[in-house]
Amino acid sequence: MSSKEHYIFLDVGDTLLTMKKPAGEVYFEVLKEFGLDGSKHPNGYMERAFRKAYAHMTRHPLPDFRDKFHAHEDGSEGWWRELLGFFLKEIGSELEPDPIFQSIFKRFDEPSVWEIDPGFYDLVDFAKQRGSGLGIISNWDHRLKQLLASVGVLDYFYPVIVSAEFGYEKPSPLIFQEAEKLVGLSPDKLVYCGDKVELDIVPTRSRGWTAFHKHSEGDIRDLGELTAILKKG
Repeated sequence: MSSKEHYIFLDVGDTLLTMKKPAGEVYFEVLKEFGLDGSKHPNGYMERAFRKAYAHMTRHPLPDFRDKFHAHEDGSEGWWRELLGFFLKEIGSELEPDPIFQSIFKRFDEPSVWEIDPGFYDLVDFAKQRGSGLGIISNWDHRLKQLLASVGVLDYFYPVIVSAEFGYEKPSPLIFQEAEKLVGLSPDKLVYCGDKVELDIVPTRSRGWTAFHKHSEGDIRDLGELTAILKKG
């Protein structure tokens, strides 16, 4: 249980961290190293193929918002390996997924793939000055803590609640209840910031948290704006 009187929780994908280029383009970069000729494909083709493969893998959501990585018989690696197979079929490649998989899987662990929100360190300074805690609640696979460490931000956060470890995804109330339990605070002492209304904003506000939608048309566009709002409050 934390000794903090207030807590700020962040989502990760497109909130704390953003990919510098679309996932499909990262796949394409690795596949070119294995001999894929992508010259015949138009711009955006690989990202569309990735999105189709992802949609295929998530077409049957698990009951009660159980986490897809946690539930897969081969864990996070098995889930992504299966997606790679569908991706290769979608682009009409005859490459076999097994020799390629680890290269793609590890590429997303590299800090160079990710960009930290430019306002994050302003938020860190604010939290330190106010004595507020910082935590993470994220729908992510088992690699998240390793990724946060590699980009140099893991030590700023406690707790880090990862759906693949916990077993349930947002918007399950269980994952937000876990956060409340770990920090020992009532919802009125908690702030959450995320980029998806249905996963991040609706479930937290329904519990009595203060929630901010990070989006070009949302409450804030970056964590610097979140910090400015919290300073006023």
